[in-house]
Amino acid sequence: MNDKLQKYEGQDDIYIVHSARMKQLNPILAKGFFENHQRDDVERTHLFNGRLENTYLNEYHIPELAILREEACKYANQILGTNDIEVGFWFNHMPPGAVTTSHRHDDDDELLSSAYYISVPENSGDFIIKTSNVPGKGETLRITPVAGSFLLFKPDMLHEVTENLSNEHRFSIGMNFGRREYEEY
Repeated sequence: MNDKLQKYEGQDDIYIVHSARMKQLNPILAKGFFENHQRDDVERTHLFNGRLENTYLNEYHIPELAILREEACKYANQILGTNDIEVGFWFNHMPPGAVTTSHRHDDDDELLSSAYYISVPENSGDFIIKTSNVPGKGETLRITPVAGSFLLFKPDMLHEVTENLSNEHRFSIGMNFGRREYEEY
C-alpha cells in the first residue's frame, strides 16, 4: 500500500489509502486518547453492549488531529470531485471483547464516511461492509484493516466490526464528510 487513493478490490463505493504521514502520528493519537478521553469536557455517545463507542476529541485535546483533518479531507475531496468538504470525527476504542454493531452513517447530509486506523492488533476485529442495502443484492466484504490506512465508503453502506479477540486495544477514528457551510453576509 502507498499514499495513492485506490478503489478497494474494484468496488465503486469503497476506497482505501495508506498514509505514511498519518501512521507516524499513530502513537501520539493513541497517547492523546488515553490522556483525554475521561475529561469532563469530552462527549461520549452510542452506548452498546456496555461500551460508549464514540469519543469526541478534537484539536484542542490533541493538536495532531489537525493533520488528520487535512489528510482526510484531501482524500474525500478527490473521491467527491470537490474542494469544499469538511469532516466530523470521533475515536472508536475497542478493548478486548468489544464489537461495533451494524450501522450506517446516513442520518443527515453526509456525502462520504471513513475509518482511519490507529492500532489494529492481530485478531482485533475485521470491518464487515455490505455493498448494497437491497436484500439479495450486492455482497458482504470482510476487510482486515491496517494501521495507517483510511477506508472510505458511502455513508448508506451497512457496516460493523467483529469482536476484538486479541488481548490488546484496537483504535480507529470514524469520520463523516459533508459540504462546508458558508455564512451569508
